[in-house]
Amino acid sequence: MELNNGTINIFDFDGTLTTETWPKFWVWAKKFGYSGEKRNDNLERALAEYRGTHNGDELETFFGFFNDLLVDNNEVITYEELMAGEKYIKYNPGVDEFMQKSIARNYIVSSGLREFLENLKIAKYFHGIYGTPVRHNENGLICGIGEVMTNDKKLLAIQDILKKNNRQGNDCRNVYYIGDGCSDAVAMKFVHNNGGKAVFVHQPNQDDGLHHYTKQIYETLNADGMIDLCCIADYRNGSILSNVLQRLQERDKVLDEEFDR
Repeated sequence: MELNNGTINIFDFDGTLTTETWPKFWVWAKKFGYSGEKRNDNLERALAEYRGTHNGDELETFFGFFNDLLVDNNEVITYEELMAGEKYIKYNPGVDEFMQKSIARNYIVSSGLREFLENLKIAKYFHGIYGTPVRHNENGLICGIGEVMTNDKKLLAIQDILKKNNRQGNDCRNVYYIGDGCSDAVAMKFVHNNGGKAVFVHQPNQDDGLHHYTKQIYETLNADGMIDLCCIADYRNGSILSNVLQRLQERDKVLDEEFDR
């Protein structure tokens, strides 16, 4: 892949590159009686009960719940079981083609399970993938989840990317961070405040149950002035997002009327 020196795109994963915010790496939870391939009432109730008895923020208790499914049951999962969720992933339009043709250095920074992301078919298009690590037993089987990639730790990941590209830790010139939710706020603010651009993407379907919630997140982030661009998560050739990420189109802002089209 030909590289365009100095051009860096950093992507969140679920909801940014994919059509859903629910992470598909939880499919293995079926071993414990849960339908981990999708958001559902059974899982939501179990998570709520877990959070009632465990300390931590939403992200920490979210991962803690699934970690304890393994630890408390003295269970392990194979990489085949971990990757079973890949077949449930639906990428946003044009993602594969865009990544194949991109001349930028592209990275993923996600709170998702790093080893799952690293073993996806699409992983070959990225120069680095950062996420929450799994833990292994002496036989190389997955026995738990490591230190969660919190919102603040995403900053360390971004700074590591900058270092690997021979930059100072706050030099975000020509760096675009692409995300879709409040978990991206800290990273977006850092990139925006240090010479880069924060790009907020969303789904086009207003019937999506999360549509109103996503719009509220955007409005909250935008009120702080940290969003440079907002558009539909359409990576097809000629789309607003594709043009922006290829640096073919500079726009100060695509207004939030995009949500209502």
